Amino acid sequence: MTLINIAYSDVQQFFEVNKELLFNERDLQIHLATFLRQIGHYDDVDVEYYVPLSELKGYIWNNELRMDVLLCKGREFLPIELKYKTKTVRKKLPRFGESVAEAVEVMKNQGAQDLGMYDFWKDVRRIEIVRNRFSNIKNGLAVFVTNDPMYLQRGREKSNHIKLSMDEGGHDKEKHWLNKDSYCCKTHPDFEVEKEYSIHWDSRDVEGVQYYFTIVIV
Repeated sequence: MTLINIAYSDVQQFFEVNKELLFNERDLQIHLATFLRQIGHYDDVDVEYYVPLSELKGYIWNNELRMDVLLCKGREFLPIELKYKTKTVRKKLPRFGESVAEAVEVMKNQGAQDLGMYDFWKDVRRIEIVRNRFSNIKNGLAVFVTNDPMYLQRGREKSNHIKLSMDEGGHDKEKHWLNKDSYCCKTHPDFEVEKEYSIHWDSRDVEGVQYYFTIVIV
């Protein structure tokens, strides 16, 4: 099997076997990286893998580039970018082996779904740019996880973020805001990805919380 097929299958398996509610993106990153290390299919599994922006042609964002998870097998590398967007969940959490009386907020309401969609497609583009620069990268994975079903819905055709939608099915290359005078357009520049990508959503129930995930091969 190729590295991309192994990695895709392993990430899919992680979501199938995980029974622990993950509270935020860092929680997801650490649990996934630990799972991938333990499964033994890779020579190395790294996190927060830094790539100098000076090496990247066509990188239009000011923030530094750190790949969330990087897999290595032989001389081939495979980056994985993660996004985890949540809405509020309150639960009682056992602490130190004891039950507690009060339910607490374990997942925050992040809102701003339009920017969450932008961030996902930005991850896709970041992987494309890194793959185009380094010959030992053939593919990458863009993974999006959420307990907010709004991400699965297609926006209104005149909504500012319609070209950033993440509903089931194919999506065109342009990742543009419709309103060029909007605040979003000024702070999050338009861009294009290299091909039309297709999104397929899966769902799981963990501790009574329904969440959804998609894994896109870049």
